[in-house]
Amino acid sequence: MDSQLHHFPNLDTVIDQVHALFDAWETEDYLPPTVNVATLYQLKLAVHEWLANLVQHANFEGDTTDVTLKVEPRDDRLFCAIEDNSDGFVLDSHLNIEPEYLDSLPERGMGLLILKICTEELTYERSELGGYNRLHFYVSAEQDPWLGTQF
Repeated sequence: MDSQLHHFPNLDTVIDQVHALFDAWETEDYLPPTVNVATLYQLKLAVHEWLANLVQHANFEGDTTDVTLKVEPRDDRLFCAIEDNSDGFVLDSHLNIEPEYLDSLPERGMGLLILKICTEELTYERSELGGYNRLHFYVSAEQDPWLGTQF
């Protein structure tokens, strides 16, 4: 698997298109030997949660929507970068939510927590000048995101 860069110009179909892409990678045995299927599932979950936030909450001004997904294997981890041309989010306060502060099985607010738990080195850069916002993270084959998480 080499670095993969994909553009998605339609918010109505971006989640389905990304799921189909990941499903194809799994069925085509596209992953490098150092990355297992469980790591791909974690990546799929993390990307899904971020894209769902873009679809539900992001403001894309004008007629142009551009979401770019880059996935690149790096040893036993997958690097992921998602860029978009929305107005962006003030994300830091949302990422600092800890599970113990959530109601049992809340209807909303779990997506960013799931994103945080599934990833390593999560960073978000919000464009202040109308450019692209960038979310970067790693998903590791060595990481079990569910250990220590209680809901």
